[in-house]
Amino acid sequence: MYTGEKIIPIKLDLRVNYILMKDQFLWDLNDFESDPEEFERTLCKDLGVEDPEPAVAFAIREQLYEIAIQSVASARESRLSKKGRRGSDHGSASKASGLSMDLMKLFSFKSSVVRKRKDLDVYEPVVDLLTSEEVDALEARAERHARKLG
Repeated sequence: MYTGEKIIPIKLDLRVNYILMKDQFLWDLNDFESDPEEFERTLCKDLGVEDPEPAVAFAIREQLYEIAIQSVASARESRLSKKGRRGSDHGSASKASGLSMDLMKLFSFKSSVVRKRKDLDVYEPVVDLLTSEEVDALEARAERHARKLG
């Protein structure tokens, strides 16, 4: 049963071995025929990239999972507010419910799949082949960042 489109943006910013891939595209949550693995194969073929492990499909599934979690949190919050729990225990929204509300505002708009000319470069994929030195520099930067956080 198809219930209409629910279009969301998916953003990729991946580095797998010597390949840096950046892209963003629209995904219909209500199209259950959509397959991240098949999308990955087609995208990599179109861009002339050898299949970078399952990194693209994993990144898509990770974002779909986050959206699902936020949707559940939003539905739960909506259900609680309908029961009249607007007292002091419901006064401060949790971080997850705040994010889910922001996400719902972002995706609840009616939009067209036809893009304006000025937006075309935003949706253009970028694939760079990195040198060994660039990979080493990225890994060193990632290690420094991890040490700062840890």
